[in-house]
Amino acid sequence: SSDGNATMNHGDNDFWVVKMNAIGTLEWQKSLGGSAADQANSICNTSDGGYIVAGFTNSSNGVITLHKGQADYWIVKLNSQGNIVWQKTFGGTSQDIATSVKQTSDEGYIIAGYSSSNNGDITGNHGTTTTDYWILKLDSSGNLQWQKSLGGSNSERAFEIQQTTDGGYIVCGDTYSSNSG
Repeated sequence: SSDGNATMNHGDNDFWVVKMNAIGTLEWQKSLGGSAADQANSICNTSDGGYIVAGFTNSSNGVITLHKGQADYWIVKLNSQGNIVWQKTFGGTSQDIATSVKQTSDEGYIIAGYSSSNNGDITGNHGTTTTDYWILKLDSSGNLQWQKSLGGSNSERAFEIQQTTDGGYIVCGDTYSSNSG
């Protein structure tokens, strides 16, 4: 949409971030994306008063600076007014969908989702045409520190990730694999 409260649309679906005050009054809204489908799936407050948003992009234009395949993880760091501080894409030539993002105790970010790629930024995918959990650890500037594929020979999808009190991470989602991987 580009009417009502949505003042701009860049093409197909866009990330749409809406900031409301405590009584529900709209403070600001931002539409982020390119001409193809872009979908935000998770948002988290950051320690600097801004926000981190994770989802996926199929776009190779607009504010997306690098497109690697069908759908890529798209991670966008916003300041307190919703302006882009940085944005990064991660993925390979197949579908890569980010579903959860959290800020970590070292001021970086942990991202979970799923991928059917085994090239580009992704190594270790366990299936040939299926999805694995794909976990990314980014530093505070959005640079990739490490990545991990988890799964079996069938499909897995991660939907939520949290940092644990011992500094590790806990991830949940689903699996269709029985005893492989």
